[in-house]
Amino acid sequence: MEMHQADPEYLKRVFADTQIVRRPITGIVSGYHVLPYVLVAPDAEEARRSVEIRGTIRVSPRLVLSPRHLGQTYEQLFDDPELMDRALVGRVFSFLYAARQNVQLEHEELRIQRSERDPRAQVDRALDELLRGEILDTGLILSPDVKFYPISIERFIAEILDKEFPHL
Repeated sequence: MEMHQADPEYLKRVFADTQIVRRPITGIVSGYHVLPYVLVAPDAEEARRSVEIRGTIRVSPRLVLSPRHLGQTYEQLFDDPELMDRALVGRVFSFLYAARQNVQLEHEELRIQRSERDPRAQVDRALDELLRGEILDTGLILSPDVKFYPISIERFIAEILDKEFPHL
């Protein structure tokens, strides 16, 4: 049964069922970074085959939001100096997205390829490639549904943020 993309329960399941096989060793704590990833998912038409998506996530420099237009600090705004720092710090993440899966797509920052291997074998092949090449900055993601791979990338980003900023 094919799920409609507006079904929030299905999207939650895609997020929850995404497996982060390998996180990059390097992080996103400061400056502008790119986070390369390899995402593998079952082919939408034949689950015994797989689709591999290689891309990069661009991470902005720190973005500081301040309520200066209100003439207050966050400490004053929330009346609790322990709750929030004087400035909220955030980041912007961006990545290319290809909605159509029936085309061969290559771009400097996004490459989508189909494989006859089953998804687990394709993940093992990609992991072996990363280990042999001593590539430390690339994540490896196993997605349950290629049609919603951006949800799996969001899970990847969330896991990195949880690791680097556990207090948030």
